[in-house]
Amino acid sequence: MNDLLKLLLILGVTVLLLARRLDLGLVLGFNTILVAILFRVPLAAWGRSVIRGLVALDTLSLAGAVYLVLVLAELMRRTHAMDQMVAALQALVPDDRLTMALMPLLIGLMPMMGGAMFSAPMVDEVGERLHATPDQKTFVNYWFRHAMEYVFPLYSSLLMIATLLEVNVFEFVRASWLLSVVALLAGTLFGLWGLRSGAHEDRRGTSWEAWRQLLSSTWPLLLVIVTVVFLKLSMLPSLVLTIILLSLTTRMDLKRWPGILKQSFPPHTFSAIFGVMVFKHVMEDTGAVTQIPQALSSLGLPALGVAFVVPMVVGLLTGTAAAALALSVPLVAPLLTDMGTLSAGLWLFVGGFTGVLLSPLHLCLALTKAYFKAGWGPIYRRLVPSVVLVGIAAAGLVFL
Repeated sequence: MNDLLKLLLILGVTVLLLARRLDLGLVLGFNTILVAILFRVPLAAWGRSVIRGLVALDTLSLAGAVYLVLVLAELMRRTHAMDQMVAALQALVPDDRLTMALMPLLIGLMPMMGGAMFSAPMVDEVGERLHATPDQKTFVNYWFRHAMEYVFPLYSSLLMIATLLEVNVFEFVRASWLLSVVALLAGTLFGLWGLRSGAHEDRRGTSWEAWRQLLSSTWPLLLVIVTVVFLKLSMLPSLVLTIILLSLTTRMDLKRWPGILKQSFPPHTFSAIFGVMVFKHVMEDTGAVTQIPQALSSLGLPALGVAFVVPMVVGLLTGTAAAALALSVPLVAPLLTDMGTLSAGLWLFVGGFTGVLLSPLHLCLALTKAYFKAGWGPIYRRLVPSVVLVGIAAAGLVFL
C-alpha cells in the first residue's frame, strides 16, 4: 500500500469513528497507533513521538491558554460582563443576527489556536435568544472567526504564505480580499439565513451609554489583545494578568473560585487538545506527507489539481493552516511556475485552508463543536457548501 492510500485510510477511519460520536481525543489516540502500524514505525520511536507530543511546549502552552480562556469566560459570565457586552452590542447593532456574527469575527482578529472559545459563550447567549440550533451556533462561531483569515495580516498563515512566496504580505492581501467578502456572504447564507432578526423595539439608552457599557464589559478581552498583539506578551501571562485584575476589580469571593475552576475544565476539550497535538507530532515524525506529491503525480493528475489537493490533504491531516502551508507549499509550488506568483500563492493557500477548515482536527472546530454539543453531520452540511463557494471564488480570481 503506498503512502497516499495509507493517509486516505487514516482520514477514512477518522471520519467513520467521529460519525459514531466517539470522543475526538480517543479517535486520535487510535490514529497514532494506526500510523505506527501502517508506516512501520518502531515502537521506541513511536513512544518518543507520543511523549514529545504530550509534553511539548506548544502542547502545554495551548492547553494552558485554552483553560485560562475558559476560566476568563466563566469569570465574565459570573460577573455579568457577558450579559452587559451582549446588551451593549444589541443597543449598537439593530439586528441580533449581525451581533452574533460580529463577536467571533472581531475576536477572530486575535489569532490563537483554539481562540474560538473566547466568543463561544457570547454566541451562545445571543443564539439562545434567536432560537439558533447547536449546529448553527457552532457554524457561526467557527466560520465568522476565520472569515478574515484571507486578509488579516497578523494571521500566521498569511505571514507563512507571503514568506514562502517571497512577497509582501500586503501584496497578497490585495489579491485575496475578495475571498473574505465571499466568506462573509457564505456565512450569512448558511449560518444566519432563516433566523429571525431578533430586533428589539425597546432598545434604550444613547449610543454613548452603549459604547461605555461595551468598553466596561469588554476591557478584559481588549487587555488580552493589546498585551499579546501590541506588547508581544505571550498568551499565558496575559491571561493570568487579566484574570487577576478582573477578579480584583469585581471583588470575586474566594469561595466561588473552586466552582469556577471546575466549571472551566471540560475533559473532552482537553482530550481533543492533547490528541491533536500528539497526532500532529507523530505524523510529522513519519515524514509521510512529503510523499503525497509524487503519489498524486504518478496517478496522472494535472499539476493544478495536485497543487490544490496536496495542501488540502495536509490541512485535513494537521488541522493548522501554517503547518499545512509550511509542509506542502515547498513541495508543490514548482508545479506552478507558469502562473504568476500571487495567483499560484492564492491557489495553494485556498487549497491548504480548505483542508484546514474541513478538518475535524482543527481545534477551533473541535472545541466549538464540543462546547455547543452539536453533531458532525449538521455542521458539515453548512460548512462544506461554504468552503465550496470560497473555492469557486478563488478559481475565478486565479483563472479569469
